[in-house]
Amino acid sequence: MEIEDNIYGVEEIKEDVLVELINSPSVQRLKGVSQLGMPEKYFYRKSYSRYEHSLGVLVLLRRLGANQNEQISGLLHDVSHTAFSHVIDWVLGDPTKEDYQDNNHLRIIKNSEIPSILKNYDFDYKEISNHENFPLLEKEAPSLCADRIDYSLRDLSQERGDLSKLFFKDLDVKENQIVFKTKNIAESFGEEYMKLQAEHWAGNQARTRYHILSEVLKKSLEKKLICLEDLNKTDYYVLNILENSRDESILESLNLLKKGFQTCEDENGILLKKKFRYIDPEVYVNSFYRKLSELSVEYAFLINEKKEQSKLVRRVKIIPN
Repeated sequence: MEIEDNIYGVEEIKEDVLVELINSPSVQRLKGVSQLGMPEKYFYRKSYSRYEHSLGVLVLLRRLGANQNEQISGLLHDVSHTAFSHVIDWVLGDPTKEDYQDNNHLRIIKNSEIPSILKNYDFDYKEISNHENFPLLEKEAPSLCADRIDYSLRDLSQERGDLSKLFFKDLDVKENQIVFKTKNIAESFGEEYMKLQAEHWAGNQARTRYHILSEVLKKSLEKKLICLEDLNKTDYYVLNILENSRDESILESLNLLKKGFQTCEDENGILLKKKFRYIDPEVYVNSFYRKLSELSVEYAFLINEKKEQSKLVRRVKIIPN
């Protein structure tokens, strides 16, 4: 199998276990789950699927020399995502933590075809499902890890593909930690990550759309138009039900997402909550790796500034286009 990725290039997959897992229903389902929470039809910018991200994490781990167990874990790290990705945290979880998927990861894998596939190749699904076993794949923020790096590069590539490739080429692994080789490139990556957080991941447009869609999903569950099991399918499966529901309030909200809107600050408006993300990349200097904030006073100041800004309570009013 060949994977053609717009950031990492062509990667040939020869391992039977990886090919079988990629072709499995659990991984293939991710083609219908948007990384950014909803399909482009209802979002304000170009999106990509959890499937693309999962393959990207796999390729990145391979390029960084991860062992096969970690590669498998990377490929499968998002199979527990429901339809609409982190929008579900606004429906059933906590939007400031975005951990609904993580809390259900082992259960979803256990009840899928994945354990039997892994068993055929002498892999233990419980070990593979525990991300604490794999420090290149997952690390607590604000450290670098393959998951965090890939979605950042993928979002950035929509506007600055050349920059994404520059960041990727500067990555290295030291003592089981992903690091940048160059301080200036690490600083540029950190600043771009902060910009994505402010302008997109936690921007008013994204958060307002998450709020609108989450209210639609809550209402649809209450009216029994959909059930929780439907959310374990794809964005398109659920949207097809909603679009054909003939429920005026639901159709009105979907139409608002489709046609678009503007927002303005309003103390009586909608309260927008979202997880605060930031990155403090590790840089390899003088035979040791250190946090960028230890090497750059300016970057340490930027982190503190963004943290304080994230504490501000924001309410917005929606103005339809």
